[in-house]
Amino acid sequence: MRRDAPNAVPHASHLDGHALARARFALPSEVPARAWPRWFARTFDVWWHTGLVATVLGYTLCRTSPGFLRWLETPFGWKLFGLACIPAGLLLDALVQKVAGNTPGKAMLGLRVVTADGRFPGLREILGRNMGVWSAGFGFGLPAVSLLTMARQGLRLRRGEAASYDDDYFLVRARPVRWWRKIVFGMSFFFLFLVVVVLDAMDRQDSREMAAVLAASPYAWTNPATGRMVTVPPQWRHETFTDEDGLVLHVFTEHTEHAVVLLAREAHGEATIAQYSRALVERLENQFALPGGQLEDFRGKSSWLVTGEEKDGTARVRLRVVEVNGAAWRVMAMQSPPAAYTDELVLALEQGLWDTVTPRE
Repeated sequence: MRRDAPNAVPHASHLDGHALARARFALPSEVPARAWPRWFARTFDVWWHTGLVATVLGYTLCRTSPGFLRWLETPFGWKLFGLACIPAGLLLDALVQKVAGNTPGKAMLGLRVVTADGRFPGLREILGRNMGVWSAGFGFGLPAVSLLTMARQGLRLRRGEAASYDDDYFLVRARPVRWWRKIVFGMSFFFLFLVVVVLDAMDRQDSREMAAVLAASPYAWTNPATGRMVTVPPQWRHETFTDEDGLVLHVFTEHTEHAVVLLAREAHGEATIAQYSRALVERLENQFALPGGQLEDFRGKSSWLVTGEEKDGTARVRLRVVEVNGAAWRVMAMQSPPAAYTDELVLALEQGLWDTVTPRE
């Protein structure tokens, strides 16, 4: 970016060409913006722009990338992801400023960024300035570094100098705003601050729970109907429920709730396993779409296997029904996207549960 002007802001006693341009293009009521209003406006804009980017990008990656989900399980996964989203948030900030003419934080506090000759900066100029804010202002978002970089920029402004990322190319102008706009900004800033604090607390809690799960040992679960035991990885939480028909359901939920595996036993009467399975699918049709299905041998037993999804499309479903000693045993696995994230865990648990019903020969 070309910066032909001197590095220091000239005093009124010896105006140069840029200073004359400032006086000419500034609005009558505008004055150079002070440090604190600039900090509050910039912090507000970075918070909500980065938060929006992190929400959209995080949701998309969590539904499509198993590797991303595994990365989030690392001790600093979410924090590193948040830091990585700041440049994208500053890109969104530049786009908003280019399209709308200003960003919400600066608009509410009566601030605007112009070039030294009073021109509204183009997208590349705004983005270049924002990258300077990211490095020289926010210290790349690193807490210890950002305290030093922001203090340095604040001291420059108090001495009457331009921020290092403004140099003598950009000006931040301020005009008086009504009291109610300051109150609206204050309430908006406080609300956004609370959101940041709550999300940080949730991240800390999730990190502690994740660390506890990963450090835990597998546990033994015994099938009460057969007395056979299986070792279950610590990622699975077991609960027992009884449905409205009195059927006992053993439910295993993966710790991030991306997968649920259900084990149940039910008498099938005079019906064949195929007839029973089709009737079961009909009973579940309000919640699941399970088209087709096929008979196959499973560990020397007659078995029915069908795959499908939840009616709202949020989870992949696999149902296997096996006839063992006159009873119909079923294992149903439900996996939220990306299914590959829990494939290995689900397959291992399914095989372990079947070992408690009909051990491998």
